[in-house]
Amino acid sequence: MLSMKTMQHSLHRGLLVFLFFSACFSARATPPRELVLTEAEWITPNIIRIPFTLTGTLITVRARVDSVEGNFFFDTGAAGLLLNARHFGARGALAASDGGGVTGAVRVMGAVALDTFRLDNLLATELQAELIDLSHIERAKKTDLVGLVGYSVFRDYEVLFDYAASILLLVRTDDSGTPLDELPGWEYRPLGGAALKVSGHIALVWLEFGPKKGKWFGLDSGAEQNLLSVNAGKKFLKEHFEILRRVKLRGAGRTGIEVLSGSLQHAQIDTFALKPMATILTNLREINAAYETRMDGVLGYEFLSQRPVGINYKKRRITFYSSIRT
Repeated sequence: MLSMKTMQHSLHRGLLVFLFFSACFSARATPPRELVLTEAEWITPNIIRIPFTLTGTLITVRARVDSVEGNFFFDTGAAGLLLNARHFGARGALAASDGGGVTGAVRVMGAVALDTFRLDNLLATELQAELIDLSHIERAKKTDLVGLVGYSVFRDYEVLFDYAASILLLVRTDDSGTPLDELPGWEYRPLGGAALKVSGHIALVWLEFGPKKGKWFGLDSGAEQNLLSVNAGKKFLKEHFEILRRVKLRGAGRTGIEVLSGSLQHAQIDTFALKPMATILTNLREINAAYETRMDGVLGYEFLSQRPVGINYKKRRITFYSSIRT
């Protein structure tokens, strides 16, 4: 279930946003050299069904890295596999570097070469991950965390989020984004959707707020609340953002800032009207600089949990589904 230094263009980055944790993680994780799908008994080897629990509103899955098994946050805002240095620090091979987010600098403590990473029936081999300090997140969330599962792990799949059933579906696609196997008609029916823009590992969707009015939002399953830029415009904020209170935004940088929390209203995608969404008003300048994007906001749990929704990065398409299971 987010001060920034100038970074090199070649550096992968990951975004992890929380209600009280909001940070952008640097992530140079090398994409897996090989993906091997073991037999998935429930449908086909190309559709992986992953049960999850929520830590707060963050999707938490069980996975194994080499001999270490435990909890991972599933984070579409992270570029690759990020591991808790507490478990792997002695194996770090690369020098530390700095990343950053809306609440301060993030220290990347090194990198580690891995033999295997297994998430349910997805098995990735011979990959690298970056090491970061997640101890403050563990304390705040009262959970033991091995790491974050980011984009490079699931880049060859359409990802379908079904919060009502506590299920992630990974549907393997070809190079054009066409699923190798269709979702079972007895469980999901596509209702429609919209085009996405993809910048690096970040998928962006256009939210409409009236005829010919809208803004670009990045999709991040690691965001407990949405983010909205303070530069959205006075008229837009007056019409579509209701201020409710001030909150302390704390991030992986271990610093904190006071921001306005409220409700984003009247948003629509195609013909789908969205429910009001809890949203934090903050400065996105450094996040946009890190990703080389021009996002007006970030959508997380508040958006993804409204109905089953699939993100297809290769086809650059977001699809809404109805769940028809009995």
